[in-house]
Amino acid sequence: MKLIGGLRRPALPTTPAGVELCAVAVFAGVRAVNLAQFAVASPVALRHATSPVLLLVVLGGYLAESVAVGAVVVGARAYRDRRWGWADTVTAGAVLLAQPLFTAASDRTGSWTAWGFACTLSSAVGAAVVFTRRRHIAAAVAVLAGCYLAATLPGAADGAAATALGNAFAYAGFAVLARLLIGYLRRLAGDVERAREEAARAAAEAARLRERERQRLLLHDNISVLRLFAGGGVPEELDGPLRAQAMALANRVRAFLDDPAADPPVDADAGDPSLVSVLRAAVGDYRDLPVEASVDLAGGVRLPEPAAGAVRAAVGTLLANVRVHADASNVVVHADADPAEGEWEVTVADDGRGFDPAATPRGFGLRVQVEQALAAHGIAVHVHSVPGDGTRVTLRGPLPGGPALRGAVEPEVAS
Repeated sequence: MKLIGGLRRPALPTTPAGVELCAVAVFAGVRAVNLAQFAVASPVALRHATSPVLLLVVLGGYLAESVAVGAVVVGARAYRDRRWGWADTVTAGAVLLAQPLFTAASDRTGSWTAWGFACTLSSAVGAAVVFTRRRHIAAAVAVLAGCYLAATLPGAADGAAATALGNAFAYAGFAVLARLLIGYLRRLAGDVERAREEAARAAAEAARLRERERQRLLLHDNISVLRLFAGGGVPEELDGPLRAQAMALANRVRAFLDDPAADPPVDADAGDPSLVSVLRAAVGDYRDLPVEASVDLAGGVRLPEPAAGAVRAAVGTLLANVRVHADASNVVVHADADPAEGEWEVTVADDGRGFDPAATPRGFGLRVQVEQALAAHGIAVHVHSVPGDGTRVTLRGPLPGGPALRGAVEPEVAS
């Protein structure tokens, strides 16, 4: 429903079915207007008719046929049955040929006594709607124009003959204009329908890819824990923390399987989580690592919940990478806030193997779970690493009320 002029009125759908309903409205509307015009002029027409009874008989038959066609096309919400199109054309031709039976020669042009011409113009419009082939439309127009001229030209004066010839062209004009309009609307509706189908397919594919990414994000960190257990020889002091992390990850997988649409909660803070609590929660999952958390300088910084979840997941991924790849003896997670710059900063640094950022492709964890995930929340990621001299990853985000960061990934390549 569409609000028009303060009242709710039905709006035609922008679909092929809506176009066909619009075509029905145009065809029926033109006929209804012509018949309404005749109704106003009918007293004069009856007075001038040579046979008022015959005029009423012909009019009654025409009205009956119009009602029948109208009921069919309105019920079908489309005018596509060619049988009714030919029936309407033949009926219109018969009405035109009957005009001399109840009109004088002088009344057959420019007079509502000879009402057939005005009322059968709608048949030309209907032919343009119902027929899909041009030759069928041309044949219907030829029948209408031929019947009109056959009934009008005999006995017509010179001026009336010229008027009749001009009127005959109106059938072709109405048919051509209706064909251009309805044909264009049908093509437009077809294009819109195809665009909708493409959009639906694209949305389904995007949903599939998003679901695949969610699964990969969920399983990435689990894999690092499984690798440690699969490798055997886990020190006794690490067995407890690793088992606790494995149980937490298993619970996340179970929650995902039970409700794929739900994401695990980020933090238990009331309102927006604090950056400090987010970082401590992330570090707490990696008690097996020699992690030093220095985050108190970021006290008071609170993050919107979606950004807090992304930061916690990103820091967890960075620590998982340290566990699997770095062979580090020292890891530092440092957080600070700079009100003058309007930003907070988190650094995850290790003294492990390091790598060459210019020569080493980003893995899934760093590329997707860190860089892309944080960029979506306006958090910038800087990666600095030197082979043999460890890795430092810095996250920068805006303080509440501070200037927004671009969230672009800016790798720092060691000199």
